[in-house]
Amino acid sequence: MPRTADHSLNRTVLSRAAWNLIARGGMEAVSLRTVAAEAGVSMGRVQYYFKTKDDLLLFALRDAHLRMEQRIEARLDASPDDDPRATLLAVLDELLGGEPETRDAIRVHLAFAARAREDERLAEVLVEGDDELLALAVHVVGLAREAGRVGPDVDPSLDGQALWVLARGLGVDVALYRLPIERAREVLAHAVARVAPA
Repeated sequence: MPRTADHSLNRTVLSRAAWNLIARGGMEAVSLRTVAAEAGVSMGRVQYYFKTKDDLLLFALRDAHLRMEQRIEARLDASPDDDPRATLLAVLDELLGGEPETRDAIRVHLAFAARAREDERLAEVLVEGDDELLALAVHVVGLAREAGRVGPDVDPSLDGQALWVLARGLGVDVALYRLPIERAREVLAHAVARVAPA
């Protein structure tokens, strides 16, 4: 049992080293050799856990997803009620890239996206959890419509997906095109107020 825990910890240490390199120099800065140097371990240790750079980056993406989930859960812990709208807002705000690690994860996602059509393993990682979160957006807009807070012109399926796509697109603008996070939040809040007001 302790050996399993050690392996998990070692992979995570290497993942965090990769993220440190990405934050400083982009994906080009990451190789098995540079990760070994950053983590202060041998090249053989890195290769024991990850055969290729892609293996390492895929693990690092899953690690980043986990930490994004933890940040969302921490926000929700401050909310006393089980509120689908609050959950959706926390998820969408995380997608905007206010956290430096989230911005780096968005950049890595985009770098992998072009290759995902030929690599099923990549495609699975890139869309992990998307269906569930899209369903949440649709559900929240549907609740607003059922409660009469929006007009009949609001379509939960279309407007829920529009919120989801908008948040992801704004995250790309924040991560790549230097859109200020405050402006991204303002745009998203405007869209949410139109189709899922409190």
